[in-house]
Amino acid sequence: MAKRKRFNQTDLLKRLLDMKPVCKKCGKSARQIQLDLHHKDGKSSNDNWRNIVIYCRACHNDIHGTVPKKRKL
Repeated sequence: MAKRKRFNQTDLLKRLLDMKPVCKKCGKSARQIQLDLHHKDGKSSNDNWRNIVIYCRACHNDIHGTVPKKRKL
């Protein structure tokens, strides 16, 4: 069986930006909003392409059940 190729997150982001990525949940593009990489299996060490999904920050926070911190003015 062929060895799986792994990528670091910087390489993943560069490749994904070349593909004009959009949030899988809401459809917003990288030109509209910041996008995050989400690991399907929850393991940040598994950067295999099949384990990566793209979400905007709001949808990614929603998936993890986190509430963004309010910025101080």
